[in-house]
Amino acid sequence: MKNILFALAAIVAIAMLHSCTKVIDINLNEADPKIVIEAELVSGTHDFMVKITKTSDFFNPGQPVTIADATVFLKRGADNAPLPLTNDGNGIYTLKNFTATENTFYFLSVTAEGKTYEAMDFLPKNVQLDSLTVGVPENNPFNPSGADSFEIVLNYQDPLGDVNFYRIKSTVNGIPRSEGVKLLVIEDRYSAGAYFTLPIFTDSYELNDSVEVELVSMSHAMFDYFTTLALLVDGSGSAAPTNPSGNWSGGALGCFGAFSVSKQTILVR
Repeated sequence: MKNILFALAAIVAIAMLHSCTKVIDINLNEADPKIVIEAELVSGTHDFMVKITKTSDFFNPGQPVTIADATVFLKRGADNAPLPLTNDGNGIYTLKNFTATENTFYFLSVTAEGKTYEAMDFLPKNVQLDSLTVGVPENNPFNPSGADSFEIVLNYQDPLGDVNFYRIKSTVNGIPRSEGVKLLVIEDRYSAGAYFTLPIFTDSYELNDSVEVELVSMSHAMFDYFTTLALLVDGSGSAAPTNPSGNWSGGALGCFGAFSVSKQTILVR
């Protein structure tokens, strides 16, 4: 293979629960509920959606509390007027048929419960997948596969210039693969401009699977977010569970990410 970027891939591992016998006295009422804002802007024309919820306390886990009376604005670049999102209820706010353009900064503002939260992200240029191929996996310490399983290989030309950051996602027979150990993010810091023949080495596929693969281009900030998420779930990034550092001001959880996506589908044979 011409260029396999194993060393720079961040892989989410399954979080393990560790038992202990020592009783630890924790004040479960100390943590105040926090606003959680989740938004993904994809290049092209789509309905842009923002979901706003609030974390619950220890004694009232249930479903997240939705924020029903927020004010949300999206702005393209620094000089354009902000566009208001419509409140669809249940903590969902939308901007219908919005066209997101590449190589552009986007700013998102949310005012909820008397406080304003702001985030921005850069929507990078799309990198096109040339093709997908099916291979038989070699010995892989990250994902030992059975004799009857296959791997999907992405083939694409990485552009010269700035460092590029990617996330690879797959949907099998119409069902998205859960994140878990399958979250895969890579960068081209040491291989910019190379032609990549990259297997999805965090997953395996079966004969006759119909697999849709997405090569998601993202900003450095989103690469850092997903890499941090991988380390936290793996348990190797912190001595205690915490939340990944998003890009919201004001202490809100979640993130606002802008992405360009190239998709292809292949039948495993």
